[in-house]
Amino acid sequence: MTNKEYMENVARLKEIEAVVKNPEFSLDKIDDLIEETKKLVKECYEYTRTLKDKVESLNELSAQE
Repeated sequence: MTNKEYMENVARLKEIEAVVKNPEFSLDKIDDLIEETKKLVKECYEYTRTLKDKVESLNELSAQE
């Protein structure tokens, strides 16, 4: 995942939030949005976890010096 894709996922999550908060939204369609949300959150988590691991490896390098 790239930073651009991460930002697109976050934007889509905000769209989903707005849809669900709309009182006119039909709960019949919520299952699809829940599944999409789970997928987007998982992708974002994996991406940020990768970044965290990269930062930690940099910290390890500087600690060795």
